[in-house]
Amino acid sequence: MTDYPEIAARFARDTAGHEMTVLHDEGLYRHLGFQNPNSGLYWYEITTTPGQLTFSGDGESFVFRVAPDMFEMFRRSAESGGINATYWAEKCKTGNAESYSRERFEKYVWKQVADAETYYRGLRGDVQEEIFDSLVWNVDGEHDALFVAMQYAFFLTAGPDANGNRGPFSFRNVYDWQLRDFDWWFLFACHAIVDAIVKYDATMCGSRCPEHPEHYCRRSPVHQPGICRDRKQKGTESCTWDPVTKAVIR
Repeated sequence: MTDYPEIAARFARDTAGHEMTVLHDEGLYRHLGFQNPNSGLYWYEITTTPGQLTFSGDGESFVFRVAPDMFEMFRRSAESGGINATYWAEKCKTGNAESYSRERFEKYVWKQVADAETYYRGLRGDVQEEIFDSLVWNVDGEHDALFVAMQYAFFLTAGPDANGNRGPFSFRNVYDWQLRDFDWWFLFACHAIVDAIVKYDATMCGSRCPEHPEHYCRRSPVHQPGICRDRKQKGTESCTWDPVTKAVIR
């Protein structure tokens, strides 16, 4: 996989009915929940503390550490509104960002078969039967895939190869094969974080309380246009003000 468009499409499909719940929001301390109210599938939560963001949910959890405000780090490092899996995997301190990829295994196998099949009559069919159609080996697992590739040999030759050799075919440099790719759930988590930040940012009114400049007004179901309430201070009744006149409404 390269751009992983299938994971982006899957995330959009599997979270189409999700709703965000702000469970806690106090500066760099945030706790956001996302779930379809009619289903428990693919729910997830995102929490932040200074220097750390944790993704947890219907699968493995991931902990990222790098910057005081992790939301700002993900905003800055996202690629054109998408994810930045390579950089974010470097910042993932807990959780498996990568896993075995059968797709990569197949690419190594068929590349070497294509290079050699001119000199080995029936090689492609034998590889298909002995490796991919085998009732003994399951190449969906990394251990079996590596083992069968290292043990495989094919003896029927059609003639000497480019170097004049007539020995059996075997796969070369199997120990050097890079068979790991980003795990789909890690990519799902990356898309979830980007989407969560977008939804979180959309709840901000954009105005600050004139009495407490470090506090922002947050949109809520009862948010009134032209009137801002700072919900961080003392709930919805605090710091109510009119941003047009810059006057606090008592």
